[in-house]
Amino acid sequence: MNGIETAAVAAIEEKRTFKEIITFILNELKPRGKMLTPFNVLSVPIILLGAFLIVYRLVKGLGAVTNLSQEFPWGIWIGFDVMVGVAFAGGAYVLTFVAYVLRSDKYHSIIRATVLNGLLAYVFYAGAIFLDLGRWWNITNPLFGNKFGANSVLFLIAWHFLLYMIAEFVEFSPAIAEWLGMRKVRKFLGSLTVGAVVVGIALSTLHQAGLGHCS
Repeated sequence: MNGIETAAVAAIEEKRTFKEIITFILNELKPRGKMLTPFNVLSVPIILLGAFLIVYRLVKGLGAVTNLSQEFPWGIWIGFDVMVGVAFAGGAYVLTFVAYVLRSDKYHSIIRATVLNGLLAYVFYAGAIFLDLGRWWNITNPLFGNKFGANSVLFLIAWHFLLYMIAEFVEFSPAIAEWLGMRKVRKFLGSLTVGAVVVGIALSTLHQAGLGHCS
């Protein structure tokens, strides 16, 4: 393929409609192998049980599924959640700093996987926090304002948490644009990477410092 043909293909890819993008995504997400595998057979009942327990917890309260109370407000889950979840998410924080700020190319090949891992870890961690909240319906308070303490450290942490997830998504977004064949969009998003890394490092540092202050 010569240079003109390559440019023509790139131009066609850039002119994809929204419907074509959705069709492409749905086609990519179709299962490539068998559905009835031993793993899937074991996973489906676990997922259904988990969904039931989540709904039951939201309706009946945290104590109904954890046996926690005002006298015993903390459980093993919190230790597991923090030690495992933060450890998974911390890789993106460290490696992006090494690769983009310190300019070390040694770990650049695993940056995408690490950032995706960190982003997913924070998304699942946010879900865990949602389930940990006693009054889960107040989770939007830090975003839309309320009469409670805007000067609270937890208010600050909530915003750090949200903004850091956005920064990680921006860091990973060039890979999504590349997957969708959007070359110009990928180039633009790639130019935002270093800025997103610097903002993400600052937010994560402040977030962990705030958690230390709460402790």
